[in-house]
Amino acid sequence: MDIVININNQTNGRDKLARLAQYTSRLVWHQLEQRNANKYSIDRLKSLESNLSSFRKVLRLGRCVDICYTALNSMNIDDPILRISIAISKVAHSLFLFADHVVWLTKSGFLKSDSDSWNQTANKFWLISIIANLARDFYEILNILELNKKTFLKPSALIFDSVRRNNWQTSANYMYTVLNCHKDIFIDTAKNTCDLFIPLTALGLTKLSPSAVGLLGTMSSMAALITIVKPITKLVP
Repeated sequence: MDIVININNQTNGRDKLARLAQYTSRLVWHQLEQRNANKYSIDRLKSLESNLSSFRKVLRLGRCVDICYTALNSMNIDDPILRISIAISKVAHSLFLFADHVVWLTKSGFLKSDSDSWNQTANKFWLISIIANLARDFYEILNILELNKKTFLKPSALIFDSVRRNNWQTSANYMYTVLNCHKDIFIDTAKNTCDLFIPLTALGLTKLSPSAVGLLGTMSSMAALITIVKPITKLVP
């Protein structure tokens, strides 16, 4: 219960909880629709998903400015690959949120604009942000592999085991150790990989069912919640 209270006390935590419920709702209503379940229940879950989406848009109002400011801070990072990938990700995420604000204001009647066009624009910027994040993740993974290259190629273990068995067992144990020591990169990569297919589907570049999108969104939301509950698992900077 303390964990839930801690998450709920943070704006970002409430956003992730709402996101988890939103994508879970999509997964459930599509599964019910596939099974020809009660239409009233399906409509209620669709309404819940829509309301949660609107709620999250309200929570994120103004955050585009904050994230754009953090993009400036990333220019102080020494590593050029990290500096460029993080800056692109932050700027694209900021523009995604700005376009998302316009969509919400249009649907709320405060603005007169083409909400569908702005929604497509938002998904394009979201996709760019995710790709930049994944580029950073793979760069971090390559650095880890390079750092531990000798250990992968020449694992030390029991001399009397066969070479094949020794290599497989030692490599598997070592991979587990590496993942355990770098949970931040593993979680961030898993989260971004799941998120990647959501804007791709929204833009029509991939054709995933609402159930698949709901499942991916649920998994990435859970990964994001883990980084809030255990900040040590959050990839920084």
